[in-house]
Amino acid sequence: MKTKTTTLLLLLAFVMNSGFRGKPGNNMVSTGPAGNEDGAKFTLARSDDDISIYIRWIPVNETRSARQLKAEFVMDCPAEHIISALRDEKTYTQWMKATKEYYRIKTISADQWYSYVQFSIPWPLNNQDCVLKYEVRDLRESGKTEITLVSEPGLLRANEGIERISHMSGSWVITRLGNTKTHIAYYIFSKQAPRYPAWITDPLIQRNLLKTMSSFRDFVLNHSFNR
Repeated sequence: MKTKTTTLLLLLAFVMNSGFRGKPGNNMVSTGPAGNEDGAKFTLARSDDDISIYIRWIPVNETRSARQLKAEFVMDCPAEHIISALRDEKTYTQWMKATKEYYRIKTISADQWYSYVQFSIPWPLNNQDCVLKYEVRDLRESGKTEITLVSEPGLLRANEGIERISHMSGSWVITRLGNTKTHIAYYIFSKQAPRYPAWITDPLIQRNLLKTMSSFRDFVLNHSFNR
């Protein structure tokens, strides 16, 4: 029984697509560009290693709201290095936690492509996968570059034994603060119905997102990405 419980808790740390009914807290911080349907503001959930995680709740229907997450931090690195790293899908498994596979399906243009990601979920439950459309928008007048990602679940046939994530949307918002400093904001949101209670999943999901962002930061700083 102890082994099964541990396996379930490990699983919950990797599930990034749960939505639960809830209410935002009182520590209101800022709004973001993704999933701003109801104008709700973000609440600080946790902060560690100079990375902050925020949450907000967006109504999906009359009875349920879904959680949107935001990770925010500053890197001592040119924005172009960060953008180049995010364009290179071959490196994603090196920094994205709990990822078994990540590869590009097809390229539409230099700023638009489709990728496949499979998340590694502990036995006895199935792995999950997602097909994502990426698009890069260069907003130079504001010093920002935005990389959006939207799920396209019907683009590839689902594999037996792997659960397809039906909805996911998010973005990387990269803001130039100067020649060597860059602000990063990462948003992720899903309308997919939940499997587990928020009080179990949220602390684990937030911890996993912190680890992923910390790993991404270290990866970029330790590699040279020149366009």
